[in-house]
Amino acid sequence: MKGGKVPTVVPTNPFDSEVALTILKAATLLILVFYAIFALMVVRQVDLMSRTLITKVSPALKAFAIVHVGFAIGFIILAWGIL
Repeated sequence: MKGGKVPTVVPTNPFDSEVALTILKAATLLILVFYAIFALMVVRQVDLMSRTLITKVSPALKAFAIVHVGFAIGFIILAWGIL
């Protein structure tokens, strides 16, 4: 290096920085947590509906809502492992 100058590197990709990636990962996990909370609210609503309106489909609908919560929590665990 002539003259003791250090070359400056200008980032061309905004997602190249470590801070931007950390913020993106945290935002992804936060969105998935909100989705899991929403899924839990769906289970509660399905339970209330099943008590109010008793049909043959109610047990299957409850099971589907519980499986939905399982997938939402599974997505959080999967994202945590990947990110």
